[in-house]
Amino acid sequence: MNELKKCSISGVAFIFEKVAYNRLAEYIESLKRAYKDNSESEEIIADIEARIAELILSAISDQSQTVCLPLIENIIKQLGSAEDITGNDEPAVPTTDTRIARRLYRDMESSKLGGVCSGLGKYFNIDPVLIRLAIFSPLILIPISNISHHIHWLHPLGQNIFWVLIVAYIIMWFVVPQAVSARQKLEMEGEAVTAKAIADRQKDTTDELRAKSTLATFIGGLGKFAIVCLKAFVAIVIFAMIFFCISLIAAFMAIITGVGTTLIEAGELGTIADVVSTFGTGLTLSALFAVLVPAMVIIYLLCSLILGNKPRGWVLFVSLIIWIIFIIGLFTTAISTVNSMGTDEVERIMKHDWDDTIIDEPIDSLEYMRLLNDPNATEI
Repeated sequence: MNELKKCSISGVAFIFEKVAYNRLAEYIESLKRAYKDNSESEEIIADIEARIAELILSAISDQSQTVCLPLIENIIKQLGSAEDITGNDEPAVPTTDTRIARRLYRDMESSKLGGVCSGLGKYFNIDPVLIRLAIFSPLILIPISNISHHIHWLHPLGQNIFWVLIVAYIIMWFVVPQAVSARQKLEMEGEAVTAKAIADRQKDTTDELRAKSTLATFIGGLGKFAIVCLKAFVAIVIFAMIFFCISLIAAFMAIITGVGTTLIEAGELGTIADVVSTFGTGLTLSALFAVLVPAMVIIYLLCSLILGNKPRGWVLFVSLIIWIIFIIGLFTTAISTVNSMGTDEVERIMKHDWDDTIIDEPIDSLEYMRLLNDPNATEI
């Protein structure tokens, strides 16, 4: 039976066969020796380890699955040996296609502001200038709308589309990661992520950073400041939404226990006790949950946004199912409540005091509406 060994690669835990672990450790040590004279050796090795972790994860179905020697040998062939890097031998021809699918990153090397358009250009392999023009193209509709009153609707249409694109740009600036490391830049361009390619790209990145202009540095700092302000605004929204959810939960607990319903305000509807007496317990609880579920989902999405984490699909799916159930319950309860309101209930509502108006006898709806609109009506 093969001996197993646990180890972490680029922050990801794996279970290795001992021979596979020894082979990988030997490979990484050879890379460290090959890059020992390179000032960027730590960044290069970190990128290579991150790529190794990605290749392992793409080859196994579960992190608890054992990593075997053939997989490690195949990964080493894809990345290239230390001899390929130092040039002591002829570079080995990869046995597999090492090209990868492009990944979306913000490209700060050719950026004008946040690198979103240039990143989209790299991802779709088109000129980022076309994307920048597409963002501002809806503004053309505004002067066109002034030509004739028949197309005046183009003005708000162009304006709304433009602001939607601006908001989408800000969100992508906030969510899409920046291509910082050599590995990320290779992934952005869909190039083969080999050890030699990472080393060459790391050298180019260092030279570009040294030649970076003062204006680009200022714009980059301005963008970072804008991101901080946006995160602060999102944090305020999160706290407001949390307070709103706590209020809904407090109202729910008050209805269930019957304690404090007269203390919790419900805006123009009065207190929670007034709402329950008017609409019933079932309808009120269904309405509370129908609002609470999407509010909690918004909090989850905003927290994922501010932390830079990808929202989990199963959380959103389960929340959607729960929300649909409560919406169905809300409509069902509402229909049942309306059907249960008979003539006596209508008469009770019509006899309710309205300012100083006192109604002693049931009246028809037309007479009731006349009284509502007559400020001089005092008593019948």
